[in-house]
Amino acid sequence: MSCFKDVVNKGAVSNNTSKILSSLQSILSLHPDKIFILEGINEIHSDLSVILDRYGKIVERINKESPQTMVFVQSVLPVVNRKDLSNDKIMEFNKGLEALCGRFQNCIYVDLHSHFLSGGTLNKELTSDGVHLKPGGYRLWQSLIEYYVTEQNDRIVKPDTLARLAPGDVPRPN
Repeated sequence: MSCFKDVVNKGAVSNNTSKILSSLQSILSLHPDKIFILEGINEIHSDLSVILDRYGKIVERINKESPQTMVFVQSVLPVVNRKDLSNDKIMEFNKGLEALCGRFQNCIYVDLHSHFLSGGTLNKELTSDGVHLKPGGYRLWQSLIEYYVTEQNDRIVKPDTLARLAPGDVPRPN
């Protein structure tokens, strides 16, 4: 996310919730104001309850070790033309993420999924392979989370899950 000032991107190729849990200390030692998590597509083939349990451990650990940090859990994006990935399972997982965030005061669920949909799948204009985003997709993502990145935490009110934005209200990517 180099498009935002003062943001450290710890995303990694083939990342998953286990790897996030094991590397979380390096992030928590910084006592960040905000942590954004978008994870799950690399392990969506697994039991959803296991993935959601690890997500819960991640949020619990952030709460315990850096209680002032606001956690933003972003929904997993839809996919297109992928036999190995199910949009129904992704939607079920996202519902689990939203419920998980409801259990924590400093955890905001950010619905990206609905803004990337077109005809029930990932908008084909935004992807190169049915999963990964093209530059226009990244611009859309940036526009959807910009408020959460730039706004002061004490001004963000739950359940401010992509508040003020309906899927049709977001600027179209160039």
